[in-house]
Amino acid sequence: MASIHAQKTTRGNTYRVLWRADGRQRSLTFENLPSAERFKTLVEDHGPDEALRVIELDEIGKHVPTVTEWLTAHIDNLTGVQPATIARYRTYVRRDVDPVFGSLPVSAVTETTIARWIKQLDGSGKTIANKHGFLSGAFNGAVRAGVMATNPCMGRRLPHTRVEETVFLTPAEFKLLRDHIERERWKNLATWLVTTGMRFSEATALSAADIDAEAKTCRINKSWKYSGDYRPEIGPPKTKKSIRTISLPPSALEVIDLTAPGFLFTNGAGNPVRAQEFFNGGWKPGRASAMAAGLTKEPRVHDLRHTCASWMIQAGVPLPVIQQHLGHESIQTTIGVYGHLDRRSAQAAADAIGSALL
Repeated sequence: MASIHAQKTTRGNTYRVLWRADGRQRSLTFENLPSAERFKTLVEDHGPDEALRVIELDEIGKHVPTVTEWLTAHIDNLTGVQPATIARYRTYVRRDVDPVFGSLPVSAVTETTIARWIKQLDGSGKTIANKHGFLSGAFNGAVRAGVMATNPCMGRRLPHTRVEETVFLTPAEFKLLRDHIERERWKNLATWLVTTGMRFSEATALSAADIDAEAKTCRINKSWKYSGDYRPEIGPPKTKKSIRTISLPPSALEVIDLTAPGFLFTNGAGNPVRAQEFFNGGWKPGRASAMAAGLTKEPRVHDLRHTCASWMIQAGVPLPVIQQHLGHESIQTTIGVYGHLDRRSAQAAADAIGSALL
């Protein structure tokens, strides 16, 4: 907290703002009450370091955009970004940044400002990381423009939340689960997901034109996205590497009807399948029935993609091939998620070292 003390001088009243920092009392004197009150508010809302930076900018008469102004301009000038992402960034500014330190000049933001902001954020570690990443990217632009000396977001350690364990199903476990999904359309979709390893948003955007039955391949070049008003629409896949052609096993071709118009996978009304619809109507009750019948695992829908990768690894498929099949942007993603399953390569490496000493 800070306080204001009026002092009489021969030239009239002055106003002294007092606050404590590092166990010591500090003060700064102003010639008028509005300036003193503004500084007091800055100290209480943002801290003394940031408040002093604002005063320095005032004294040199330099106009610096506020954080909210800078972030808004940054978003307005983004290119190649999906409308839903733009809408999410604007929500970050409106809900998370502007009420906390949006009124500060950009150059007055310190590492302490960012630390306090992160501590009061709600949400998972991933959500906080997304918000911090957006802010850091915008501040990188401010550094390049000469508006900030350094990026106060750099080097900041972020909170972590426990990540759900990846579930890998054996073929027998998947068959048990599939057999307990009641409707044929949901069984077919589950089979397609596990035999292709596709993301749900990619699989449900497919049409017959994407399938070459003779070559037994599937072209993946689109997926469902959410627009700025959060309505689903067809857009490009997750990354550039996600645009790919994959080979299809017979079990995948058996569950699709290439003569049907529109999307390959639809609901009872013939409309595109939404994730929540599949989960509530097929996956969740089917999983519960399978667990009652002896399934000891509780897989998520996305675990079908992980399961597909695990089956390929068990069959000896090299990780770079799996990376291309799944559409991972980097081999590091594939290694990070599935490398521990690749015991054949690990044993081959150990055998190579062992044979060198014989």
